[in-house]
Amino acid sequence: MTPRVRQRIGLLIGLALVLVIGFRLIAPGIIGDRLIGVAVRSPGITDLPVIGDIILDRLGSRLTDPAGDSSDMLRVSIAEGSGTGEIASQLLDAGLIGDEAGFIIAVHRAGLDGLLQAGDFFVAPAMTPAEVATALTTPYREPTVAVALRAGIRLEQVIAKLSTLDLPFTPASVESILRNPPEDIRADYAWLDLKPKDSLEGRIGTGVFNVPLSMTADGFVRMMLDRFAESVPEELRGATADGRSFAEVLTLASIVEREASIDAERARIAGVFAYRMKVGMGLGSDVTLIYMIDSANLRERAISSWKKYVFWSIPYGIYDVASSPSIPSDLQRWNTRSRRGLPPAPICTPSAASIAAARNPDSSRKELYFIAIPGGDGATDYSKTLAEHLRKAEMYGFNP
Repeated sequence: MTPRVRQRIGLLIGLALVLVIGFRLIAPGIIGDRLIGVAVRSPGITDLPVIGDIILDRLGSRLTDPAGDSSDMLRVSIAEGSGTGEIASQLLDAGLIGDEAGFIIAVHRAGLDGLLQAGDFFVAPAMTPAEVATALTTPYREPTVAVALRAGIRLEQVIAKLSTLDLPFTPASVESILRNPPEDIRADYAWLDLKPKDSLEGRIGTGVFNVPLSMTADGFVRMMLDRFAESVPEELRGATADGRSFAEVLTLASIVEREASIDAERARIAGVFAYRMKVGMGLGSDVTLIYMIDSANLRERAISSWKKYVFWSIPYGIYDVASSPSIPSDLQRWNTRSRRGLPPAPICTPSAASIAAARNPDSSRKELYFIAIPGGDGATDYSKTLAEHLRKAEMYGFNP
């Protein structure tokens, strides 16, 4: 390479350096803001040499300055599908960032493009844009308390369970709503099929409820009703083809729930009760007597003591107790040994299987009696006559 060529190459390199330095010094004032606008739409250009430096220099402290001095955490809810620009606008309006462009570029510089989430978050004005962006990657999860309820339990057992937990509402407030559901609940859940003075007995959902610490008693009751509706299909929550109301179905289903242990036998047990009513007999269900006796006992106890009560135990001399003056007259309506037909309301929350059985009871065998087989894992033996039933009771070791 000749000295002349080397000289020309040196001049070209020097000229290029002058142009770069000149562009670096002059461009921010001329096109800096325009580049920021481009970067808001395409944050990736901030990674380019020279241009990226111009944009970052032009933004200056807008990239790092917090919106304010307060460290108080404020709740912000980001809607599903919100883009970074929409989130920036929402945060600016809430006073949680000081500059939309600074926040958008800060999101990119922190490597959080596409990682901002929808949901509820807690953010403080004193946080930097990058800190705010990082906070928006993990939605706030409100602490919850798990409440486990199973099929076959009565209203007071729900309250007894709540009494053992640290909840944001009192068991008494829930008991009041379950006992006397307000008009808005009656209106919002038309399928309940309630008479004016009916409780929500038999219509309480089951399973595990994760109850947020901000929930009210009304909200919890609605949660249980929603769960019931989810677990019991709509086709099971109405009147039957033979004209029985949903309330009547629930009442029979609640008895079946307490009497049956095996799903495959629920329709047959329901059929025994249906056939008894058809021939004019009383239902004669011991579980309704236990419900009646427990109800009388619970009236004498404070709600706080229900958690120690032993529900559904068979009292000694159950038939004598059931007919004694110690049982208030209004509860005698559940005495299915002395009264015919269904009791006035359910005795517990039935499962969907019991409700299906109560809607379609199997009376095809015309059986009137059944007895649990000892050691039979819940299996039941059936009889058509009282004499046959008594023989089986003696055979299985039950007192006649």
